[in-house]
Amino acid sequence: MRRPWLFLFPLMTSLLAAACSTAGAGATGTAGTAGNPPSVPFETVLQTSLPGQAGAQKRELARDAVAWKALWDELREGSNLPAEPPAVDFEREMVIAAAMETQGCVSKITIRTVTQTADGLVVDLLEAPPAPNCRCITSERPLHIVKLAKQAGPVRFTAERGETSCGGGSTR
Repeated sequence: MRRPWLFLFPLMTSLLAAACSTAGAGATGTAGTAGNPPSVPFETVLQTSLPGQAGAQKRELARDAVAWKALWDELREGSNLPAEPPAVDFEREMVIAAAMETQGCVSKITIRTVTQTADGLVVDLLEAPPAPNCRCITSERPLHIVKLAKQAGPVRFTAERGETSCGGGSTR
């Protein structure tokens, strides 16, 4: 005799997985929770580490095409990134870029959230330099560039420090 409830298990597992992924997606929504300011949705333009590139920490905003081109030229210097920056509609959008200083090897920077406050935007970063036991041949400079709806006011950056394992995965 078959047990009808066994057929429900895969369905319940799928529903649970969908609910969990939906909850994670809400973290970058536009509605704030009680006592928390609203998050501003954004789209990643580029997140990478540029091998062999030397550079200092960079946290910058571009609200027009001229500023974006200058920022792109500076970020791509000495890399194989294309000369022309990715397209952005500056009538409606702006760009936020964050780069870490050159790291000894595997590393990552992530713009986790952008939050609208009464004082402007707050950009929350996770900086993950290489774990102390990593040994690499080539240094690299991690960067993350996002675009979002144009906002007025100043931008402030906050950063949490994590580390990247020698295999390339970030941890807090």
